[in-house]
Amino acid sequence: MQVSVRLFATLRQIAGWNQRSFEVGEGASVGDVIDAVDQSVPQLGLRRRTVYIAVNQEYARPDYRLQARDEVAIFPPVSGGAE
Repeated sequence: MQVSVRLFATLRQIAGWNQRSFEVGEGASVGDVIDAVDQSVPQLGLRRRTVYIAVNQEYARPDYRLQARDEVAIFPPVSGGAE
């Protein structure tokens, strides 16, 4: 099944893309997608860094089971802003 992966902030800069489709097996988890992205772009090192994950704009854990055409967003912690 295909899922869409979106990268944000420094992850997007490292990978050189902001959105890409990945083919994963039926019943794949968010963790499986993280592994697929890491295989595609090893320099991201997603398993070695703190990242937040959302599926269809809702925070998700690595064991969350995906459905075809889900959108997985991966982003690093961010802070800042001005008052």
